[in-house]
Amino acid sequence: MPNLAFWRRAKPLSREQSLASVPLRNEAVQVEQTDAGETRLIIPLRPNRWARLVARVLYVPKVRRIVLDEIGSYVWGLCDGKRTVRDIIHALAARYKLHRKEAEVSVVAYLRQLARKGLIGIAVLRADKPRAQTDP
Repeated sequence: MPNLAFWRRAKPLSREQSLASVPLRNEAVQVEQTDAGETRLIIPLRPNRWARLVARVLYVPKVRRIVLDEIGSYVWGLCDGKRTVRDIIHALAARYKLHRKEAEVSVVAYLRQLARKGLIGIAVLRADKPRAQTDP
């Protein structure tokens, strides 16, 4: 009988675990500040087989550029690997005078979008089960 543990989905995180997680920037992403005060992210692209074939005929860029707006730039700046998602929510709510729930919904959706694009990673602190002590 095959081991089906490999096929099991990971349990979804609880709300508390999600808010206690720490967003980390992808080190491969370069950051520039524009004259307008916005943040420009420069993402290196890995060419796949099709891109290499097309590149023989057409120009295929080696990087992708994304310009973040004011709020996106602010949240990106807070993703320093030290602040938790909860800290980012509180900072955004205080700066833009939002209700905590509004800020939470916006920040979580934005961080999820950045994570799906591979611009950030999310470090989740794992709560280890207490180990039984053995007496000698």
